[in-house]
Amino acid sequence: MPARLARRSMMAALLATSAAAPAMADAEWISHPAITGPEQRSEAVSLQFRREIDLAEVPASLTIDVSADNRYVLYVNGERVDAGPSRGDLAHWRFRRMDIARFLKPGRNVIAAQVWNDGKAAGVAQISARTGFRLDVPEGGKLADELDSGPSWQVRIDGSRTVTPAQPGLMKVVGWDKYYAAPPPETRDAALMAPGWNTASEQLADWKSAAPALAPGETAPWHLVQDRLPQARLTPLDGGKLVRATGVFGRHFPDKPLTIPAHTDATLRLDMGAMRAAYPRLVTSGGKGATIDVTYGEAPYGKDLHYLPDRGDAQDGWILGLTDHFRPGGGQKEAFSPFWWRAWRYAELTIHTEDQPLKLESFTRTGTGYPFDTRAAFKSDDPDLNRIWQIGWNTVQLDAHETYMDTAYWEQLQYVGDTRIQALVSYAVSGDARLAEQAVEAFAASEKDGLIQSRWPANVYQSIPPFALLWVGMLHDYWMYRPDPAPVRGVLPVMRSSLDWYQRYVQPDGLVGTTSGWEFIDWRDGISNYPETKDPRDTERCIISMMYLGALRQAGDLESALGDPARAQDDRTRAAHMTQAVRSQCWSSEKGLFADQPAKTSFSQHANILAVLYDVAPPESRKALLEKVLLPGQWPQAPEGITPATFYFDFYLARALNHAGMGDDYLHILAPWRQMLQQHFTTWPEQPDPTRSDSHGWSAHPTFDLLTIVAGIEPAAPGFAKVRIAPHLGPLRTLDATYAHPRGPIHVRYGKDAGGSLSADIAMPAGLSGDFEWHGNTRPLSPGENHLQIPASGG
Repeated sequence: MPARLARRSMMAALLATSAAAPAMADAEWISHPAITGPEQRSEAVSLQFRREIDLAEVPASLTIDVSADNRYVLYVNGERVDAGPSRGDLAHWRFRRMDIARFLKPGRNVIAAQVWNDGKAAGVAQISARTGFRLDVPEGGKLADELDSGPSWQVRIDGSRTVTPAQPGLMKVVGWDKYYAAPPPETRDAALMAPGWNTASEQLADWKSAAPALAPGETAPWHLVQDRLPQARLTPLDGGKLVRATGVFGRHFPDKPLTIPAHTDATLRLDMGAMRAAYPRLVTSGGKGATIDVTYGEAPYGKDLHYLPDRGDAQDGWILGLTDHFRPGGGQKEAFSPFWWRAWRYAELTIHTEDQPLKLESFTRTGTGYPFDTRAAFKSDDPDLNRIWQIGWNTVQLDAHETYMDTAYWEQLQYVGDTRIQALVSYAVSGDARLAEQAVEAFAASEKDGLIQSRWPANVYQSIPPFALLWVGMLHDYWMYRPDPAPVRGVLPVMRSSLDWYQRYVQPDGLVGTTSGWEFIDWRDGISNYPETKDPRDTERCIISMMYLGALRQAGDLESALGDPARAQDDRTRAAHMTQAVRSQCWSSEKGLFADQPAKTSFSQHANILAVLYDVAPPESRKALLEKVLLPGQWPQAPEGITPATFYFDFYLARALNHAGMGDDYLHILAPWRQMLQQHFTTWPEQPDPTRSDSHGWSAHPTFDLLTIVAGIEPAAPGFAKVRIAPHLGPLRTLDATYAHPRGPIHVRYGKDAGGSLSADIAMPAGLSGDFEWHGNTRPLSPGENHLQIPASGG
C-alpha cells in the first residue's frame, strides 16, 4: 500500500475508534421507492417516514440509534425528540443514541422522521451520499423486530418544501455579489402540508412501503460513529419589534395578530434587538393565494450596498439576503417554518394578498445552537470592556452549532483560522471542549495529499495551506488548556504530514517558497493572496516562513510530550534553521523592521507580530519593534506604509504584546471594538467596514484576552495542571472575573489604589496550585482562598 494511502487508512481507523461506541448493526438504510436510483442522488427531496407499534405497556427504557442523509427530525407521537445527524463526512457519519421510552404510551404509538436532502442546493458544509434514513434498536434489543428500519416502515414524499440554490437567490440588486455557502432558501406551501402525518390521527393515502436505499450487495457509503455532541438547545423567543411598515397599519404586530386586507402589498420590518440563530415560525389564517417572503438580515444596507454604519438604524436602508417563501393555503392557523434555522437581527416580511385577506396570527422564534453553559464572567470599572466581553461570547455562541462556524449567516463552515480562536473562548468561558474535540478530529479527517483542508466538513475542496500551520497551534492550545491529551495524540500523524508538506517548499535560501493553494494571511490588500491573482515572485514568503517555524516549535512540544522525541528534535532543528533564514533574508536594517518578502518591497504588522511571537526578534528589541508598527495614540492602526492587521490577526497582535512584556498596553488595541459599541453591533464582524459579515467568530478573541491577558489567568503547565495568574490591568481600578478551569472556576477580584498598590482575592479549585505575578513579584497560590496585598513597589 502506498505510504499516503496507508497514512489515510490509519487516520480513518484512529478517528473512527475515537467515538468508542458500537455502530448500528441490523437495520436497513431506507428511502422512497421513487428516488432510489443513482440519477436521483443529487436531487433535492423531503421525505416523511413513520412506523406504528402497539404497546401493552411502556418499557422502562427503549434505546434506539438514528441517522439520516442529509438531515432528520425525529418525532414520537407527534412530539419532537431529536434532530441530526451532526455534520461529518462519509468516513465519520454520525448517529444519535437515545432512550425514547418517556415519549411512549400504552396502545398505539407512532415513531416518525422528517428527512430531507437539499441535493445540489445544499450548503457547502453538507456532505452527502444519497437520501436515506436508518433507525436501529442496537444489539437486537427490545422491539428491534418492530422498530428497525426496513420495508415495514412507511414513507411519503413531502411536496410542501422545495429549495433553490442560494447564491442566485441572493442577487436581488445588480452589483451586489457576496459569497454565500450556507443552506438554501426554502419555499413552504401550506396546500401541500399534511398536518398530523407524524401522529396516529393521520388520514393520508400516499404512504408507500419504504424501499432499500442501497442496491443488493452494495456497501453502505456511510461509516457510522456515535455522535458525542449534546443536542442543540431550543429556547423560545419572541418575534422582535415592528420598526417599519408599509401598505398596512400594524404597530402591534407581532405581539398581537394583524390582518392584511385583500389585494394589498405590504412590508413589515421586525428588529430582534440582537443577532440570534433561531427557527422562525409564522402562523397565518386565510389568505389563499397570498405570498409571504421573509428576508433575514444582519443589518440594513445603504445605497452603496454596504451595511449602514449604525447597525441599530432600523428605519433606513434595505434588508437584503436570504429569503424564505411561505405560501398560505387559506386554512386556519397554518404554521410555516423552514427546516433549517436562520441567523438574523432584522426580518422583513414582504406580503402580497389576492382575493382573501390574510391574518398574521403570530411570528415567533425558537433559538438554537450548541448548548454551552456560561461559567465565566468579567466585570470591571470600565463598562465598555464588560460589554465587549459579553458581545464576544454572544458571537461565539451564535457561530457554534454542530461545528464551529465562521459565520452563522453567510457560510456556516468550520475554518481552521476561526475555529482556533473560537475554541479558546469556549475553554475559558464554558469549560466545554467537546465541540473543539470534534474540530480537531474533523480537520485531521480532511487531509488530502498530505495537507489538511482549510475547512471541514465541506463538499467543495479548498486549500489554505497557512491554516494547516494554525491547526498545529490549535493542537498546542488544546494540549495546554485541556487535561486529556488523547485527541491531540490521535492526530499527530496528520500533523506530521502537514509539516512535511511544507518542508517540500523550503528553498535554497532557507525560506518557504510559493506553495499551491490559497496563501491567505489576512483580509488586507497584498496579503489576502488569492490564488488567481498572487504573483509567485512577490509572495509573502517571510510571513509564511514565520508561521511555519512557529508551527514547528509547537509540534516539537507536542512530539516531546505525546509522540516521537526524535521527531521533536527534528522539528526544533528545522525551526532553528528557518529562524536564521528569516533573520538573514527578511530583516531590513534601513526600515528597522521585518519585511513581508526577501525583496523587502512591503512591510506589515503581520510580519513583525510573528517575529515577536515566535522569537525571531531578540527579546531586547520586541517592544520597540511592535511600537514601530503601531500608530502612536491610535493603536491598533498602523503608520503609513505598514499594512495593518484586521480584527482576525489582532488575536496574534495581542499574543505578541503579552509575549513582549507589554500586557498592560493590551487595552489600547481594543479601540475598534469600543467604536463598534457606538455603532450598536450585537456580534462582531468579519473585518472593518465595509464588511460582508456582522457575525464572525474570529473577531471575538477579546473575550478570551480579557480573561487571560487582563485578568491574567493562563496555564503554567500542559493540561492546565498549574496556573499562572499575571494580571495586566492598565488603567483599570477594579476587576472581578471568573475563568472556567477544567477542575472548577478560578475567581479573581482585584482592586488597585491611586498609588498602584494591589489587593487580590483569588479562589482556586481543589487540586490546583500555581503562582501570582505582579510587577516582578511572585507569590504562590494554593487551592481555596488566597488573599494578597502587594504594594506599588512590588515588595
